Amino acid sequence: MPHQCFFRVGRKGETMTEHMEWEDRITQVLTNLYRSYGYSRYRMEKFEPYELYMANKNYLQGGVIAFPDNTGKLMALKPDVTMSVVRNTRAEEKEKKVYYSENVFRMERDTQEYREIRQIGLEYIGGGDGYPEAETLLLAAESLKCLGRDFALCLSHADLVQALLEGCIHSEAELKVVLQALRRHRPYSIAELQLPELVADSIRTLITLPGDAREALACLRSMKTDREIRPIVQELETVVEVLEQAGFAANVKIDFSILNDTDYYNGISFVGYLDGIPKAVLAGGRYNNLMQRLGKNQGGIGFALYLGELIRSFAAPAETDADILLLYGSQPACRVLERVRAYTEQGFTVRAAAEFPEGFRAGRVIELQEENK
Repeated sequence: MPHQCFFRVGRKGETMTEHMEWEDRITQVLTNLYRSYGYSRYRMEKFEPYELYMANKNYLQGGVIAFPDNTGKLMALKPDVTMSVVRNTRAEEKEKKVYYSENVFRMERDTQEYREIRQIGLEYIGGGDGYPEAETLLLAAESLKCLGRDFALCLSHADLVQALLEGCIHSEAELKVVLQALRRHRPYSIAELQLPELVADSIRTLITLPGDAREALACLRSMKTDREIRPIVQELETVVEVLEQAGFAANVKIDFSILNDTDYYNGISFVGYLDGIPKAVLAGGRYNNLMQRLGKNQGGIGFALYLGELIRSFAAPAETDADILLLYGSQPACRVLERVRAYTEQGFTVRAAAEFPEGFRAGRVIELQEENK
């Protein structure tokens, strides 16, 4: 049976979704989108074993809130959804598709303060090669489209960088120079390294790719290199073609400044940006290496949309706290509730109070005693 969404019509033909907070509305829209592609809800436990996250703290890029339970075992307070999904994936599961809407708790590296972060996203475990990337990238683009602003979905590929650098980098310091050159778009900062000429030229090509995805792919195909990169470029071409066919040709970019930790990630990585918001609001990628580190044989790819970054931009302050303030004085509760229910069934939001609440903003004030004169 296809998924159905029911709305109750309220005053002036409005639906109940128009009374919801922005965060709840977009969560409902995205939830319906992911369900329509066969994803089921994943609910994360509040607390999980601390050793899982401590052993992979570099993946989290921040600290974890930990505490002992009543047996003395250290537990962690919801630091990451992806690791929880991987941990709870059975070895015999050939394919697993889940979505989530969760709050996680992370320490920011810059401020060293813990924050509660609201995320909605999905994970595609297993499923072979090719299709999971195509579907995940398409749903990432559709998720950004639902937000109603111009957006860019930027793609890179960790395996391409690794293939180019294989055998050429001999220390962590050298690798750091190359990665910073890519991340900061500085093609000439790699001159200090003794890289083979073809490799250095290839890295500079990655840094200076044109903004148009098709032109960028043409540059990658024409790169002069003695490394086997054709299958990697073909993988990027496939997902770009999928996004173009879905109407997102103007939104997709190839950008190798997007680089994730290769201890955990491999393959395609991507981030999403919205017009008017300086930070990425969506991030994802393939994480087969994380799966292997946690003892799983399947592959995995997914993304998260960071609602915290969006709420500050989209959630305009409400003009009123409720449509109706019903002042009931000394009227009996059954009579007050009868009137409250009558208004709510018409689609209004109602606050009932014996006296006028200080600072309360109401679209309309009704005194119950006067109403029935």
